[in-house]
Amino acid sequence: MSEQSKLTIRDGREADIDQCLALDTSFHTEHVWQMTIREEAETTHIALRKQRLPRPLDNHHYIDKQRLKHALQHKHCFIVLEDTTSKKLLGFMSMRIDNAYNFAYLQDIVIDEPYRHQRLGSRLINIATLWANEHSLKRIMFEVPTVNYPAIEFVKSHGFVYCGFNDQYLPNQDIALFYSLSL
Repeated sequence: MSEQSKLTIRDGREADIDQCLALDTSFHTEHVWQMTIREEAETTHIALRKQRLPRPLDNHHYIDKQRLKHALQHKHCFIVLEDTTSKKLLGFMSMRIDNAYNFAYLQDIVIDEPYRHQRLGSRLINIATLWANEHSLKRIMFEVPTVNYPAIEFVKSHGFVYCGFNDQYLPNQDIALFYSLSL
């Protein structure tokens, strides 16, 4: 963002979805979380270990168009960050309510690659927290693949704590780790 640019944080619209899908969601990492599961008689041992990769990994966050459309519905949250000067979207967040358990499910938090490390993601986390509090929710849950080490470190730095996993959960059959923030 240039010094003359102004940032607008606003509700997302259906017209924003294609711009969200076009954002650069790539990430670069030298670490992943490796999971091992070992079953013995009546005990299952599950271990998560930070693993340094033999060479850097380039990957990207998958954005689901249908999930974004669903986030437009009442009682869900779809927030975009827009450069007011250029009208370019810099990032977005989508979140839905799980009424059965009274928590918010943070589905996506994306900042376009050139605009990272400017605390824009932190602003979105703050908005997610405010929104969840306004809806009297007890916690925010966030899913992240084991290979997205930068996202894991980001949510941990904002107070999210590990609370579980789901094997073959993601569209590419990767393991999803779940992090939770109590409100």
